[in-house]
Formats: sequence, structure tokens, C-alpha cells
Amino acid sequence: MRLQQFVLVLLLVGSASWRGHLALVYSRWQDASGTQGRDGLATAGGRFVPQQAREHQRVPDRAFPQSRTVEFDLSYDFSVPGETQRIAFVLVLPKSIPDRQNILSMSYSPRPSRIFHENGNHYAEFVFNEPDKHEKVKISIKAELFRYDLFTARKNGGKPAHESDELVDFLKQEKYIEKDHHQMQEIAGGIEGETDIDIVKNVYDYVLDNMEYSVLGRRDWGAVKALELGKGDCTEYSDLFVALCRAKNIPARVASGYTVGFGQTATKHNWAEVYLQDYGWVPFDPTAGDVRNVMVRGTLFSNLRPVYIYFSHVRSDAVLRNYNLGAYTYWGERIKITDSIEFKHYAPLIPDTR
Repeated sequence: MRLQQFVLVLLLVGSASWRGHLALVYSRWQDASGTQGRDGLATAGGRFVPQQAREHQRVPDRAFPQSRTVEFDLSYDFSVPGETQRIAFVLVLPKSIPDRQNILSMSYSPRPSRIFHENGNHYAEFVFNEPDKHEKVKISIKAELFRYDLFTARKNGGKPAHESDELVDFLKQEKYIEKDHHQMQEIAGGIEGETDIDIVKNVYDYVLDNMEYSVLGRRDWGAVKALELGKGDCTEYSDLFVALCRAKNIPARVASGYTVGFGQTATKHNWAEVYLQDYGWVPFDPTAGDVRNVMVRGTLFSNLRPVYIYFSHVRSDAVLRNYNLGAYTYWGERIKITDSIEFKHYAPLIPDTR
């Protein structure tokens, strides 16, 4: 059977010039029988732009608030210009996570065909049979975001250690996190520290010393390419940071979602979490910490604002065919999709009164 394949990458209407907004990839193939199919994948690696240029970064406020409440709508608009028989759309949902966020409410329009759980993530699937020319998925979410960082973990005391088999997946090499690559192993061999926190801080500093923030287009490059190029955005920073932690035999993972710390706006973003023996999983954001001032960098290593909305801890998500946040498949002629996020309520940060 002869196979012909064409791939088109589209930048969604209304998205910024960074990779975070959903980009659509569709494949068209034809076999000898003449049957055709199309497969659309919604991709969304986090892309962190506001105030990212080092010369524009400001010293953070001394007071780091403890929580904030946000209400927002996620919308996905499907345009069906041709004859399309079916659309299946799967996306990852935010869930309540101790010390990170509490999902107070979530509503859907239309109702999902199913909600399911895999790989520690929550997903919703929407199926449109014989879709109209315009279909829309809207998810309304109210969430409370909590400050959690190394400072908070130390302040609150330790947590029970996980069983070792629960952490194995976060020590492995995987797509984009090439911790077994010879360059990664060589660099890791030169990074030392008396404690796991010392090692993580030295990994953090290595990434910031050897990366410059730059948007490289819509594709993901992975840790090795980030190392080779010496630049990237939040996805490359996080991939490299996690790969080096794993190369040092410290469990680490990439977190994906949104940040809401820049006024009443949000950007898709990737950051990281590292498993520390005394504290369990602790988040770090190497992209946000990439400042010239060493003292400020040290502060940002251990202090994070409650601006992170967690959606996923799975970097290469098989449910979404190795893409982030959402994926769709359609049967028939090509369709288009645009995504957006709108805040209905944005409570001010609540200071620590303790």
C-alpha cells in the first residue's frame, strides 16, 4: 500500500507570537483504495513571555502572598467548513492538588461524553457526531491557588517519603527529557552538593547560567537541543532542568498549565517539580528565576507566588498522543479550532497574616 502524507501547522487566530497557544497539526493520508482520513492534534507547550527579558525583570516584592481565587472560562471553537462526520476532542482538566490548588467548581457546555482518569491526570472527552458548521466547548472553572515553594515546604515541615516504585517514572529518560544522553551525564557529573537541595540549586544555577530566553517557534526541542542552542523558552528551561535532576538521580517532572500573575491575563506555561527527601514534591520555576541579580535569583529559587494553575504533570502524554493540554481527531474534511481563556473574577492576592 502506498502512503502519502502531508502535514500543515497552523497558528491559531488571536494567539500571541509564542508557542503556548494551541497550534494545530493535521495529517492527510491516502492509500491505494482511495479512502482518506484526517487527524488533528492540538498541541500546547507552555510558553512564558511577560517580563522575560532579563533587563526588564524587576526585583520581586518582599511579601509573598499565600493564596488567591480565580474564575475563568476556557473556550474551544470548532469551525467545520466541509463535510465532516465526527469530531472527538480530549483535553486534560485541572484537579485539586494538596498545597497547590483547590478546584472549587467546574461546569461544562456541552456535557462531556466521558470524564476519565489516567496517569494521574483528569480528562474530558467531547464527541460531535454529524457536527454543525460551528461547535464550541466551554469549561468554566473556579479555583483557589495556594502558594507552595521550597520556603513554604520548609516552614510547614517534612512530608512522608513516597515508595521508591512510585518515583521510578520520574527518573527515566523520555521524549524531550534525554537524561541518559552523554552530554547530560557529563554535565551532571560535574554538579555536586552535600544535600539534594544543594544539588537542585546547582542544577538550577547551571540552567540559568547557560540559557538565554528566546522563543524558538512552535515546536518542542527537548533538553539536549536546548543545551546545544543555549536558548529557549519555558519549555526548554523546564526540560533541561528536569533532565539534569534526573541525571543526578533526583526525581523530577515537568508541570504544565497556566500562570495568572500578570494582571487579568494568563499564559500557558511549563515549570518543574522536584522530589526532595525531606519535603516531597516541591515546585521550581527556572524560567522565572532567570535574572542577572544573584540575590534575586536565590530568592526566586525558593519563593514562588500563587499564580500557577496546574493541569498536568505528564510531559509526554500518551492519552494526548504526546501533546499537551488537548488533542482532537476528526473524520471527514479538514476542520479548524481556536482556543481562548477569559477571566470572570480575579481576586487579589491574600497576604500571609500568620
